Amino acid sequence: MLSNLVRNLVLWLVAGAAVGCARTGTPRGQSPLRQPEMSTDSVVLDVFFVRFPLDDPDTNGALWQEFDEQHFPPECRRRLLDNGFRAGIVAGGLPARLSELMELADKPAPSGQPTEMTPSDLVAEPTVQRRHMQIRAGMRGEIQTSDVREELPVLLRDATGRVSGQSYAQAQPVLAVTPLLEPDGRVRLEIVPEVHYGPVRPCRVVGDSQGMLRFEPSRQRRVFDKLALEAVLSPGHMLVMSSLPTRRGSLGHHFFTLSRSGKEEQKLLIVRLSQTQHDDQFDAGTAKK
Repeated sequence: MLSNLVRNLVLWLVAGAAVGCARTGTPRGQSPLRQPEMSTDSVVLDVFFVRFPLDDPDTNGALWQEFDEQHFPPECRRRLLDNGFRAGIVAGGLPARLSELMELADKPAPSGQPTEMTPSDLVAEPTVQRRHMQIRAGMRGEIQTSDVREELPVLLRDATGRVSGQSYAQAQPVLAVTPLLEPDGRVRLEIVPEVHYGPVRPCRVVGDSQGMLRFEPSRQRRVFDKLALEAVLSPGHMLVMSSLPTRRGSLGHHFFTLSRSGKEEQKLLIVRLSQTQHDDQFDAGTAKK
């Protein structure tokens, strides 16, 4: 019996050595881990925040002549302007003044990996902040336009011109961004202003279209769906948003202004469609009609 035990032990060691010496099929010098690939419904956005003096006549005046505000329906533009928002599209060449404000000559292109930008970055140097966002079509992304404020008094103007007000404690202005793929290869960005307020509640579990789960802190939200806008962009096109300086105290004012060193400044938001994996193999039936 002892000889059988020894023979079995030798066979086991030989088999183990053979498995250990087997090739993995990976060429020398290459990692067996594949690089992550973008899914066919992924959308990549470059997000810029540019600070400039409040009510600057050049940035609020001549610069906006370079943007296409007519991209949005008249009723949408009226609601936005009444509540202190201004939005336009850059579809052609980049205006020289906008390129100068964005400091593109001094800013390296972002890496292919998403980067995070905290709201506190907006009140620190430099005056231009850049973020790289990758979002799947139909999924929600968020752009925080301001830090959390102890109190946020908001004035709203409805279609009849009536003004109402409400104050939110521990509030933060947020733009909810949802990309939708168009059959012709363009991307429709849905932008909805929101105010997240109140204490942070226990984390909630959020699932995506792939069945992946993640934990997110939950806060109360006021969604201003009547101020939602849609921008249809091709790669390289930009959505530009800012506040209307004559609408102090409005929702747009709180989204795109800040106080820094005792002085008020405005913020210009530029969202550029950088890349999309949308191709002819994508099922156009899933795109928004």
